[in-house]
Amino acid sequence: MAQQRKRIIFYLPVVTPWWFANIVVHLIRVLAREHEVHVLVPPLWNNTGMGEEQIDLVADLDHVIWYMLDGPDHPRLRVDASSEEDLIALVRDINPDFVLCRSADIVTPARFPGIVRYIMEGAAPPVRTGANWVTLSPSLFDHGLMPDLSLEQCAELDGLAAPIWEQMLQEPVLPDRAEFLTMTGLPEDKIIIGLPLEYEQAENFFGQHHRYANNAEMIEAITPMLSDDMVLAVTNHPLNELYGDKKALEAALASLDGKAMLINGTKIAGQATLALTKQSDGMIVGNSKSWSACAAYGTPMMRLSDFDTGDWVRAYDELPAFLAAIGDGCATSADTVVAQRWFAFHLANSVFDPADPALTADDLVSRMSDPVQPERWEQAMARYQTQYQTQVIGQAA
Repeated sequence: MAQQRKRIIFYLPVVTPWWFANIVVHLIRVLAREHEVHVLVPPLWNNTGMGEEQIDLVADLDHVIWYMLDGPDHPRLRVDASSEEDLIALVRDINPDFVLCRSADIVTPARFPGIVRYIMEGAAPPVRTGANWVTLSPSLFDHGLMPDLSLEQCAELDGLAAPIWEQMLQEPVLPDRAEFLTMTGLPEDKIIIGLPLEYEQAENFFGQHHRYANNAEMIEAITPMLSDDMVLAVTNHPLNELYGDKKALEAALASLDGKAMLINGTKIAGQATLALTKQSDGMIVGNSKSWSACAAYGTPMMRLSDFDTGDWVRAYDELPAFLAAIGDGCATSADTVVAQRWFAFHLANSVFDPADPALTADDLVSRMSDPVQPERWEQAMARYQTQYQTQVIGQAA
């Protein structure tokens, strides 16, 4: 039975053209079939917002109510709009049941009425998902959180995890430790501390939540804390490699006399961070998705973040204690049983393809209002396995 008609806002201050075309426009279309949809978005600036190309994509959606937030201070919306009382008043006048955000600002949406969810990337390496799969999350970078589940629900998830777990760990095929050291030039007699760098481009306003102002500063702060028998192995974000200015990073690495080394990702078929995670003695991560690979591979992890991490991940939050435990060989890593359960929960319950033709408005509303829904687990996991096999067959061909 169809749900009662809802009032839904899309609040999109940091949506990029790619995100709009591949993710958000699909969600708008699905929800607008059944519900009253309002879209609040600033004009295109620093590759975020809405420009002519995005307007063309939705030219037929005249039943959607559009608000162009084009005041003189619209760039501020990307960082912190909590002082924009006109914006707050507008949202309160609309009085939405739900607000779907693509926003790096968590202060402002907290002032909105209704249930607020953030449209976030659904990738959780090493599991394979589509490039545009997402979750509807209550916050930005809370990682590894699990709801209270019954014993029956835990058992169901454990059963769903069983057929995918070994498959997930074996694909893609990664180099062993000796091969990895040879390929990267990392020293054989050192403890390897891995560090995947954050994405830093003008469009990435989520960077305001990182512990350090930039990657170079992060490397310069961490490296002096390493003992003499440790080396910091760094992988760059793929988009930094493609589009970024690497001069500051290169200067930071050059100043550290071999204590920090950048791994060339092209030598490991685009899987440098996965390989580093698997072969590191410990990993330092911030808000990136690399945390989940640590949990899957059993790699001890230190998390540099102000967001929450599931207790089962057993992530360290103090760098000296983490490095001491790694040096002594007694560092803890994620609970393997719960790790398998979390991956099953993520795939069966949380992540989805916004372009799935079978996606309905009722499904999206239920994902926002009742985020834990065991009745969809089996079907969602079957859909994931079909998608996985399609990816593998396509790559093999």
